[in-house]
Amino acid sequence: MEALEEIVPFLSKTARLDLRVVSVSHVLGLTGSVDGIALLVQNETLLTNLLDLTNEESVAKDAVLCFVNITAEETGATVVVDKLLDRLVPLAYHAVLDENSKLSDAWCMVLCNITRPEQLVETVVERLLAIEYCLEKLTTCFTRVNYNKQKCHLNYLGPLFSNVSQSKLGRDVFCCGKAGLLGRLLPFVHHEGSIVRRGGAVGLLKNVCFDSSVHEWLLSEDLDVLPFILLPLAGPEELDDETNDRLPVDLQYLGPDKKREEDPDVRKMLVESLAQLCATRKGRVYLRDHGAYEILRELHKFECSAEGDKVVLTAVENVVDILIRTEEEIGEDNLKQLEIPDDVKSKIQTMSDEVEK
Repeated sequence: MEALEEIVPFLSKTARLDLRVVSVSHVLGLTGSVDGIALLVQNETLLTNLLDLTNEESVAKDAVLCFVNITAEETGATVVVDKLLDRLVPLAYHAVLDENSKLSDAWCMVLCNITRPEQLVETVVERLLAIEYCLEKLTTCFTRVNYNKQKCHLNYLGPLFSNVSQSKLGRDVFCCGKAGLLGRLLPFVHHEGSIVRRGGAVGLLKNVCFDSSVHEWLLSEDLDVLPFILLPLAGPEELDDETNDRLPVDLQYLGPDKKREEDPDVRKMLVESLAQLCATRKGRVYLRDHGAYEILRELHKFECSAEGDKVVLTAVENVVDILIRTEEEIGEDNLKQLEIPDDVKSKIQTMSDEVEK
């Protein structure tokens, strides 16, 4: 601890350049371990000086990487949010917006890290939304091809959007029809270039589906999320004409070269999205009328095979168990409003709990 105190003065803009470089490098090394991070976050002056150095070209990269590593640990993220939030969020935001920044990806990761823990997300989202049109502008960065001129890909904006949508404040912005953000982000559910980007978009969709008050809008012609959910879950299996006629146009007669989503975590989130849409009678009827059961039936066969995943299989079975029942058997319009849980509500609640984790 004493040795750490000794280098704090050298983590200053006024310190000699060579000492500053060595000191930041030493701190970066400490961030490589949990014990090192625990030691660093006890020193608020060190963290403050380090944040100052993220704008110093000579050490900016290492300084930002320090924050990537520190915030990757929940303890570190908590201290950073508590002590540095008001300065850090605008710094990170403007770096991402700067198309000539070489550190945009690293700053995206910092924002991802501090929005991941459930107990921090509301605080960080409030600070983000204090910046006018913040999510709208970040969405533009994410959706514009080659936005960053320094070869930063901004893929981690995907998980950031997913994290932000854990908060009702965040979901409300994404679900604002006038802004149209969700509609702009939905195509990335099928993005093949990056699992990080694709997984983030799917996570956002899953979290939005958690709110049953927007289900009617999600399934309306204005947005129509169902094809975005079902298409990655569909494989090359041949379906009969009657089934194809019921499916959304994008899923009809897919052909033998159709590939199913390879990542089991992404498939699980997509199935969880369907589970959430099953909460209301209108949602269940809509899913049945548009071939969701038939897609899940074929997915079930796949998950039972050697290529499949047992966790996804269970998620599929939960949704299928609801869809094969008649509304008379279910007996409730909105399963989330039941005061006394029954076996069907229990399955929905299990999925809801997983979304909240």
